[in-house]
Amino acid sequence: MKKILLLLLFTFELYAPYPSSERYDTPVPLLVPTPSGYLLRAPSGEELRRPRIPTVPEVIGPSGLSITQLERSCNLNDSVGCAKLGYLYHTGEGVKQDYTKAKAYYSKACHMNAYSNVACNNLGELYEYGDGVEQDYRKAIEHYSKACLDGYNISCTNIGILYMEGKGVKKDASEAKKYFKRGCFLNDSAGCINLSLLSPHNSPEAEKYARMGCELNSGPACWQLGDIYHTQKNYLKAKRYFNQACELSNGTGCRKLGELYTKGIGGLVQDYAEAKKYYMKACELQDALGCKHYKELEEVGTFSITISPDTDKNSEAGR
Repeated sequence: MKKILLLLLFTFELYAPYPSSERYDTPVPLLVPTPSGYLLRAPSGEELRRPRIPTVPEVIGPSGLSITQLERSCNLNDSVGCAKLGYLYHTGEGVKQDYTKAKAYYSKACHMNAYSNVACNNLGELYEYGDGVEQDYRKAIEHYSKACLDGYNISCTNIGILYMEGKGVKKDASEAKKYFKRGCFLNDSAGCINLSLLSPHNSPEAEKYARMGCELNSGPACWQLGDIYHTQKNYLKAKRYFNQACELSNGTGCRKLGELYTKGIGGLVQDYAEAKKYYMKACELQDALGCKHYKELEEVGTFSITISPDTDKNSEAGR
C-alpha cells in the first residue's frame, strides 16, 4: 500500500504542469489613471486600454441634470456645469463625443474655483493623448501640476508617469517617485503600486506601498503584495493576497492562486480541481497564461484528489 501511495505521489509530481518560474513572468504594467478609467501601459511602452469605467461624475456636482441645464449653469460661470459638460463631451456619455467642446468647457472650469482640479486634470489628459488638440506633453504637465497642487490625486500619478517615460520632461525616476508618493498618500491606488514597483525588489518599502494600494482595493496591488510574500516563501500570506486580487476581478491574482494549488507547497493543499477553477477564472478575465495553464490541466486529465504536503515553517510563522 505504501509503495502504491509513493507511486501515486511521484506520478502527480511528474506530470502536473508546473509554472516555469517562481516569479511573475512579466513586470507589472504601470497604471495610468484617467478621468474615465485606467489605462495600462506595459513596460515595453505598448498601451493596453481597459474598458473605461466612469469615475468623474462621482466628484463633479449633482447627477441627473440635462445638457440644457448644464449649459445654462456654465454660461452663468458655474464651474460645476462647465466641468460636468467637459466630462460628458470627453467620454461621449449621453452626448456625441466631441473633444473640442470638452476642451472648451474644461478650460473654462479649470480657471474657476470649485472642481477646477478635476477639470484641469482632464484638460491635461486631452493634451497628453492629443484628443481634439495637438499633442503637447508640456501643456499636459502644466495642467496636471495645477490639479496636483490642488490635491487631485490622479494628476500627481499622471505627472509621475510622464517623468518615468520622459515625455515633456527629462526622464527622472526620483521625480516620478515623488509624484507617485503624493498620489498614493492622496489615496490613488495607481500611485501606490507604481511606487512599489520603483522600490527595491522585495523590500519593506515595496511591501508597504503594495499594501497601501491593496487597501484601496486595487487588484494589481494585491497580487503584487502576494508576489512579494511568495518570493519570501510565506505562501499562506501570498495565498491571502492572491485571493483578494482575484476577488477584485484581477486575472493575474486568480492565476497565481491556481499556481499555488497546482504546486501544493508551504503547507497549502495540492488540489488540481481548485487550480482549474482559478485558471478558468483567470482566463475569463483575459489572462493568457491562465488560459494556457487551464488547457494544460485539461490535457493531462488530472483527477480530483488532494495531497497535503509537509508544512513549511516559514509559512506557519507568517500566519
